[in-house]
Amino acid sequence: MLERIAFPDIEKTLIDFLKLNFLAVSDPVQVVARVPDPRPARMVRVIRNDRKARSDVEDREGRRGAHLILDRPRVVFECTDDAGGAAELAVKVRSIVNSVAPGYIGTVWCDYVDDAGEENDTDPVTAAPRYTIVTDLIVRGTVLA
Repeated sequence: MLERIAFPDIEKTLIDFLKLNFLAVSDPVQVVARVPDPRPARMVRVIRNDRKARSDVEDREGRRGAHLILDRPRVVFECTDDAGGAAELAVKVRSIVNSVAPGYIGTVWCDYVDDAGEENDTDPVTAAPRYTIVTDLIVRGTVLA
């Protein structure tokens, strides 16, 4: 019988992790999965987006390899700050996320973080300053009984 593997909700895991890190340094930033109405002036939006192309052999050839307990989410962080601090906020988010591996993100073990880059990406609808960070993670799932 094949093992059944449950993978973590990486968006919720990262949101909770970032909230704790910002709270620890008394930085009042909202970390969300969906933009609330009204939109906060200072916010980090966490989005899993596995549709963005990768350049490794596993993705080119459609193979996942022998390590089926591993999940490889691509995560996008949208950092906005109407007061002009979006770039500074992106630097903080990037440093927090890049420092976790190998180690735990909350209760989830993260083997590897691959920082795919940062982009100045002004919001086309609101013209709010926004920086986008793309990060690939390798996290472990849990074997279900």
